[in-house]
Amino acid sequence: MVVVLSVIAMVSAAVLSLVYGKTSVIIEENAARALESSVLEVLPGTATVNVIRRSPDELGVDDPQEMREKGQETTIIYQGVDEQGQIVGYAFVGEGNGYGGVVRVLVGVDEATDQVLNVKILNHAETPGLGSRIEEEGFRSQFAGKTVDDPITVNQDIQIISGATISSRAVADAVREGLQDTVRIYRGGE
Repeated sequence: MVVVLSVIAMVSAAVLSLVYGKTSVIIEENAARALESSVLEVLPGTATVNVIRRSPDELGVDDPQEMREKGQETTIIYQGVDEQGQIVGYAFVGEGNGYGGVVRVLVGVDEATDQVLNVKILNHAETPGLGSRIEEEGFRSQFAGKTVDDPITVNQDIQIISGATISSRAVADAVREGLQDTVRIYRGGE
């Protein structure tokens, strides 16, 4: 009986491994396509997207002392180019710790002015009806025009969503910290 169960477990593990190996590539390709589509949304006028990699990606590294994920270091920058070959701007993924977990945002930045153009919420696990309101245009539009010289802080230049202070703060932190890192890296000040 034990031998039969062991054989069944080994066969099941092998099948799962094969299925994972085949589907993981497809899943990654679909995620990359979805992200590129999002970059086109946050960088209006973009025809193609170039990926600029700086160092190993450190987004979402666990910090055992705080029992949550620690700060980010932006390492992948998406550069938008229009149909004439001119650089429109660049985008990055930022992360902030929300009430329900990590909030991931995609931020588009103007090439000439380093001002935020658009913010898109990529994913979150915030409370439906409260924290999930970070996806609303009225909240996200507050970030347009901000630069590294702006505080990008709730209750200063960003109005919080009533009942969703932590979620609002997570987006503001993701935009502010990511913008500071990305402008420094993109402009060559690593």
